Amino acid sequence: MLVAAGLHLAGWAAYGVVYYVTLRPYNPFPDIILKQTLIAAGSGLVLSTLLGLAYRRLRLSTLHPAGEAGAVLLGALLVGWGWYQVKAWGADWVDPFAMPVLAIVSVLPGEGSMLSRMEAFPIVLLIWSGFERGFAHWGERQRQQQRVLQADAEAHRARLKMLRYQLNPHFFFNALNTISALAEENPQRVKEAVHELSGFLRYSLLDGETLDVLLREEVQAARHYLAVEKMRFEDDLKVRIDIDAAARQQTVPAFLVLPLVENAVKHGQYTSPSPLRVALTATVQDGRLIVEVANTGHLRTDDPAPGGTGTGLANVRARLVAQYPDAHAFALAEDDGWVRARLDIETPTLDSSRSHA
Repeated sequence: MLVAAGLHLAGWAAYGVVYYVTLRPYNPFPDIILKQTLIAAGSGLVLSTLLGLAYRRLRLSTLHPAGEAGAVLLGALLVGWGWYQVKAWGADWVDPFAMPVLAIVSVLPGEGSMLSRMEAFPIVLLIWSGFERGFAHWGERQRQQQRVLQADAEAHRARLKMLRYQLNPHFFFNALNTISALAEENPQRVKEAVHELSGFLRYSLLDGETLDVLLREEVQAARHYLAVEKMRFEDDLKVRIDIDAAARQQTVPAFLVLPLVENAVKHGQYTSPSPLRVALTATVQDGRLIVEVANTGHLRTDDPAPGGTGTGLANVRARLVAQYPDAHAFALAEDDGWVRARLDIETPTLDSSRSHA
């Protein structure tokens, strides 16, 4: 809006300069020429503004191109004729020497120049209307593109939220399985387990609008989860967590790392020699956040672990594709007695997702 107003004023200022210069040879009085110029340019500014408002009120952009062209032509002719009448009245009003000057130059002051002729006024308004309509159509296309982009962004955000909500019941389901098993195997530690589980579930109940969190928050939730599992497995589970300072401050999608930690415990217990070892590490290297969750054992080719829902890894892959389509890598591989799930995400895209969350 401000750009359009600025261009409008600049255009009429340029018109005034040209009007003054072309009228100068026909009138020997600069002050009178200046007044005539101000009347012509000022009335043109006012009338063109009103004409533009009429175009918008009539919603010319919605008409067929032929209908729009006809309306613009009619408007320019009618308003141009009225503009000429205003200019002619003003030229007579500001010039007390009309008759003496007419005797010298044979034309009425305020007439004679190219822009002061009657036919020039509707032509100028027709040209102005062309620019105004062009700018209006450009602005409408920009608004349509903005609406499309906003709709795409909202759809993308809705998909990410759906994927996250899909994980919440998944984790509740598996957490309850863990607490149930602990109640049977070591009931005296259930109270302590519930305390750790409450810390984990508090993270699970993040505000629904929170799609991204600091990695340190995700890791803290993983600590609560692993503490519960440690109570269950005792010495049969060894945990190592190593997150460097730069990685702790990076933002990641909520519930991106937790499914990898859960998978490491859930599947590792069936394939690893005792004790099962789980390692969670994260570093920032060359502008990329690298998170690795590893467990001893090997990749399973049989059915998923009992009690699982099969949601975790598929959800992780879907969220990475949705949020970082060309800026991530995810690999799950077996290496020298360890199963390693590795996330690799460009850190600038992490910052971008945080700013738009």
